[in-house]
Amino acid sequence: MAVKIENLENNAIKFDITIDAQDAEKAYKSAVSKFGKNASIPGFRKGKAPSNVVEKYVGKERIKVQVVEDLFPPEIRKAISENKLELAIQPAIESFSFEVGKDLTIVARAELKPPVELGQYKNLDIEYQEYKAPDNALDLEIEAVRTRFSTLETIKEDREATDKDIAVIDFEGFVNNEPIERGQGKAYALDLGHSNFIPGFAEGILGHKKGEEFTIDVTFPEDYGEEKLKGAKAQFKINLIKIRQRILPELNDEFAKKVGNFESVDALKKDIAVYIENSTKNENEKRKMETIFNKVIGEAKVNIQETMIAREIEAVFAETKQAAEQQGQDWDKIVAAQGMPVIQQQARDEAVRRIKNSLIIEKIAKSEGIKIEQADIVEQVSAIANAYKTSPQEILKEVARNNHFFTAITQQAAIKKVNDILLQNNKFIAK
Repeated sequence: MAVKIENLENNAIKFDITIDAQDAEKAYKSAVSKFGKNASIPGFRKGKAPSNVVEKYVGKERIKVQVVEDLFPPEIRKAISENKLELAIQPAIESFSFEVGKDLTIVARAELKPPVELGQYKNLDIEYQEYKAPDNALDLEIEAVRTRFSTLETIKEDREATDKDIAVIDFEGFVNNEPIERGQGKAYALDLGHSNFIPGFAEGILGHKKGEEFTIDVTFPEDYGEEKLKGAKAQFKINLIKIRQRILPELNDEFAKKVGNFESVDALKKDIAVYIENSTKNENEKRKMETIFNKVIGEAKVNIQETMIAREIEAVFAETKQAAEQQGQDWDKIVAAQGMPVIQQQARDEAVRRIKNSLIIEKIAKSEGIKIEQADIVEQVSAIANAYKTSPQEILKEVARNNHFFTAITQQAAIKKVNDILLQNNKFIAK
């Protein structure tokens, strides 16, 4: 075999592969034999037809294609390995020429990853915005735990709704006296103190009593998802059916046992304090990592070819659309509301960010001689299993079925090792 490699514009690469006539003819005969074993040819038992009959039945051109499909993968892998090429996309056959008894020639194209020039990424003084848990963090977390175990009780007294209550309402919205599409609800339970409705909606219910019917005026935000409602003034007719209040459990040892089999309230508080400490540490580690990585990205030089960006944009589009549909959103309406140029620019920005991050991580990993060991894979599998509340064995089954999943796991392992290097080899100054 002989391979000639030609570098083209925009990191494209061309392979001219020549496989000598003897090896090509051997592969041709092997292909004929394979077809013969599986072909059901009239007048012959399966697998018993002579080679010349198989050749005529299958067709020489189809057999030649099979020869190329058999010989190309190992030959191209060898060429890539010997020339230490870092490809952005796997090679695709552009053309081939083959006559039995003559050399087989294959022309293929691929695309190289763009070269990355790193700036300094070690021995730096990095200022980061330190996170500090609030002084009353323990009280807030305890209150949150009590809220999770709270019960709802319909109030019987004739009193006004407060921001501590849950209001059960019927509502109907209008803009310019026209009903708002999907702007109605029946017996909807609205937490008046933690509402994600339009600003002013929950506040308009405060002070009213059960059984009251009234109208509230609100203004949709300028960045609202539906174009025709952006900044629109609206009126909502409200029927306050009933008011419910949360009944928080008493903070005592019995409650602690119910929460997590703690022996006492003190044991529960101690566990929450450890959680706050770990959460604070993790948040600061995250902030350090984001700060140093943003600096590394800012100082790195890489010129990404448009073809590579275009492929990643397609992936971003597909993921964004799928995520929207999984949340019950209408993709066409999202496009109409935001405008395709805006969505395209957002997708492009995200695509460039992903590619640049990936290339820089790969470059640092290579510069540092990082290798992914079996223990690294096991660690990532265990972390994924824990996140999805399943067993590592189930994740390993998915890895065996899906090669892309295995690639993603190895990439995550590499990212973790690069992160560790950046965190351990730079000085971080809290501000």
